Amino acid sequence: MTNPDADQVGLVARLGDALGSAVAPANLDRELASAVSGIREVFGAAACSFAQVEPDGGTLRFVAADGAGAAEIVGVVLPVGRGIAGWVAMSGEPIQVADVATDQRFARDIAESTRYVPTTILAAPVEDGHGDIAGVVEVLDPADAANRDSGHDLAVLGLVASQLGSIIRLSALYDAVGAGLIRSLVDPEASGTFDEALASVADPDAGLALKGVAEAFRELAAAGPAAAGMAERVLTEVATYAAETTRTTGRGRPTPPRR
Repeated sequence: MTNPDADQVGLVARLGDALGSAVAPANLDRELASAVSGIREVFGAAACSFAQVEPDGGTLRFVAADGAGAAEIVGVVLPVGRGIAGWVAMSGEPIQVADVATDQRFARDIAESTRYVPTTILAAPVEDGHGDIAGVVEVLDPADAANRDSGHDLAVLGLVASQLGSIIRLSALYDAVGAGLIRSLVDPEASGTFDEALASVADPDAGLALKGVAEAFRELAAAGPAAAGMAERVLTEVATYAAETTRTTGRGRPTPPRR
């Protein structure tokens, strides 16, 4: 394979721009931040946060938060199994802790580092598309917590946790499809050279077509739950087909011959 020159690097950059809305149809961080803000409002809570299970499976990272201590908690990493969120990630069960001061699972040092120590915490697991725990959503000090129906609150939180899971699944599908598109367009295992692979996507019209497809999926995903579900199903089928094709052929689509 030949080394890319400046023009080829520029072409890859333009390809990335064209596929950007397919790889990330809506900024995941922004979507998660909007979701936790809405959840906090629903519960009239002091704060709400989402901690995502890191790829290593052994740690949680708080990636979105709204309300008291939000700026301080985002970016905090703790081991899975530590704190209320860690317990939920390990057990896969939702929980309400009415008084954290009496619960040994509560990570007080983490709360104190955010300058907000709650009294009551509601927490629920968020599942990915495979039924594994992708993260934990926590609600801190919901309004009138002493008089609330804990069973009802956990049921509601479970429903919104499933919506968070849908956001994460859809983002992952776009990532998978975007990666598949890039592999199929610039296949390092193909018989042609790097230059030939890049030449196959040099046609400006092809780039525009890819961008149009990507933007169509983005608009569909933003049109509401039903449309987002349709986008997810279509992308799931595409990703499954691409994976099956890769398994049966041993590599992606061959590079077209030089024109």
